[in-house]
Amino acid sequence: MTAPARITQADMEKATKAAAATGLPARVVFDLDARRIEIIIGESVPPAEGSEKWSDDDV
Repeated sequence: MTAPARITQADMEKATKAAAATGLPARVVFDLDARRIEIIIGESVPPAEGSEKWSDDDV
């Protein structure tokens, strides 16, 4: 039996460029364990889980 395909750096670059090319708010989710890439496009893109706002004071 053949193993599922892996996500490569080239796949990640293609996905992020495709999301940026839409000109709309978008979020790219890389699920490396499930070997899946999701591109979520639209106005109501929620912030990513665990994302934090950083300021210059945090550096």
